[in-house]
Amino acid sequence: MSDYQISLTIGVTGHRDIVPAEIPLLTQKLERFIDELEHRYPNLPLLFMTGIAEGADSLVADVAASRGCRVLNVLPMPAERYREDFADEALPVFDRLLDTHETLELGSPGTAVNSRDRQYEKLGVFLAAHCHLLLALWDGKEDGGPGGTAEVIRFHQHDITSLAGIDQHRPTLDIAEDESDLVYHIACSRLSAEGLGPQLLPGSAHWLSRDDLAPRTRKLPIRYATVFQRMSEFNADIIRRGHVDPDQPFSSELVTQRGDAWGAELRQAFAHCDALATFYQGRTLLAMRTTLGCALAAGLAFIVYADFANQTWSIYLYFVLVSAALLAFRVAKKRGWQRKYVDYRVLAEALRVQFYWAQAGVSMGNPSRFSHDRFFNGRDLDLGWIRNVLRSTGLRADSAQMASPAEVALAVEHWVGTEHTGQLGYYRAKSIQRLREHRATNRLTNACFVVGLIAAMVLAISQHQMSEVAGNVLVALMGLLPLVAAARQNYAHRIAQRELVAQYTQMYKIFGFAARLLNETTDTTQAQEILQHLGDAALNESAQWVLRQRERPLPGGDALG
Repeated sequence: MSDYQISLTIGVTGHRDIVPAEIPLLTQKLERFIDELEHRYPNLPLLFMTGIAEGADSLVADVAASRGCRVLNVLPMPAERYREDFADEALPVFDRLLDTHETLELGSPGTAVNSRDRQYEKLGVFLAAHCHLLLALWDGKEDGGPGGTAEVIRFHQHDITSLAGIDQHRPTLDIAEDESDLVYHIACSRLSAEGLGPQLLPGSAHWLSRDDLAPRTRKLPIRYATVFQRMSEFNADIIRRGHVDPDQPFSSELVTQRGDAWGAELRQAFAHCDALATFYQGRTLLAMRTTLGCALAAGLAFIVYADFANQTWSIYLYFVLVSAALLAFRVAKKRGWQRKYVDYRVLAEALRVQFYWAQAGVSMGNPSRFSHDRFFNGRDLDLGWIRNVLRSTGLRADSAQMASPAEVALAVEHWVGTEHTGQLGYYRAKSIQRLREHRATNRLTNACFVVGLIAAMVLAISQHQMSEVAGNVLVALMGLLPLVAAARQNYAHRIAQRELVAQYTQMYKIFGFAARLLNETTDTTQAQEILQHLGDAALNESAQWVLRQRERPLPGGDALG
């Protein structure tokens, strides 16, 4: 059994000056919130990320820890500097939380964001960008300074922040295709301000989203529940498949470089995804081959029954074979083998990109954008659970310091590689292999039709000279060989054989072009920029591939579904 799990990550934002009299009520609401999530998703351990401030942060951290949940302290600056912003009476709580829970310190901001307000704003952006849902203990009022609760919620839902003085507004996405805007709001009062927002009472709790029709609901909206359910299935599959070696896919040099703070989780996630994709690919191909094989054999049984006398057994065999084909299709569909294979494969490739981007210290070129934002431009809710996994695995990777030239070179060597190593070597070998398979399919198809035509010619010329049995055999061949050709072409279509030739060839060209550019530059920044574009191309190709594959149901889907 594996001890690795993806957590349901809950970012925490809220006021420092919560009214003390409301704390028992807020505690009760928080416990109910935790109970609901644990009941719905027993395979998803909860992880609460807080800025370790007094008030909302410390309250949530204590309640979560008392319920056995993990708590991660995220610091916007070194702990000693951060302590300066706490009143003397709050320092014991700060020190206790710092000593009790895991801590993640964000990388030092650039000179343009060197003020404390900007550092707090960066903290809010990081929490909102890397959580799967945002928990807000908030009075519901829109006013507030940089990095305040209202601005964190605004960024989480609308991607708007004044970080570094840059306009970060991004066109609003269709709510049906976005999984990153969910907020659980528990209303609370503040000592420094009177009253709550409109129609709010202390302790009232709602789910907030950007849905124009139902922006505030009592129940978790179904579209987000589906995303969390897919994450829970992923964890369940990890448990069922058991232990994998997280270091096997990577060289010993990569395992030991840049510490293990961010690399361990990424390597574990990749190893599990790669193993699960391989497993479900095998199951999908087994179901596909069983379905097509049984259909082909059923066709042969029917031909035997129709063309040969006294072969009544063949009709019973026909019934058994069709039933077996139907059963194979039903089992594969019910257990989601094809969907899981496709999803886990595309997630593994996204994790590969995320790992090497972190290894090379690649920046997204925007202080409020991270590696998960590059996957399919944040669209398509069906892929939302994949982006959520990338949010989790990118927690420490996205906070890592810049890479050295040697570390960038190591990423180039092991990711891009040469004609015989890395992804360049992989795509070269795969394009050759897939081309051979495609040509073999065409040769088999042509051979079936040629032999079928020959059988027809022989039958037409010699039907009066040959025995009845020989004639029946030729008729059977004329009926069977087109079935063989059709089955092979159907199989090639279902596994996208021709498209894979084009895909692998295209990726081989992309990595080859990147390799040439990288060989021509000695500038680390330029190399990182090339690696960023290379990763974008790989992520885009993976996302397009997953959508194409979902359009290819298992054979029999239309007839048997």
